[in-house]
Amino acid sequence: MNKRENMIVEAARRGFTLVELLVVVSILGILGTIAVQNVTKHIAKTRITAAEAGVRALQEACTSYYIQHKKLPSSLDQLIEGDDPILDGGEGALYDPWDNKYELEVKGKKIIIKSAGEDGSMGTEDDIRSDIKKKAEKE
Repeated sequence: MNKRENMIVEAARRGFTLVELLVVVSILGILGTIAVQNVTKHIAKTRITAAEAGVRALQEACTSYYIQHKKLPSSLDQLIEGDDPILDGGEGALYDPWDNKYELEVKGKKIIIKSAGEDGSMGTEDDIRSDIKKKAEKE
């Protein structure tokens, strides 16, 4: 064998085989799948937390509206109207993380703010309401 052939054979021995590369790619694929599942789970929890914070912010804004105007708002739009709105964020503040509009329900002197949750339908299990406190989920 000449020197060039020896170098080619030596380089081939130092390289990876197709099986080794397939094993590495498979392992990376499995790790990637696990990572995506965990990130997706955390995104869902973050949206729920954001909706709960939105409900609280709207509840507080309604209380401020009552203090300033001596009456309860008849719609959430009243919180963002005028030159000095009570709620910052404009119309976007009236939508939950799933792009559903928060709803206002007035029962006498009691204000209830509701989010339809992920499914977008009111009256289902995933609704987020200001009058119902959910127990913390175990992780």
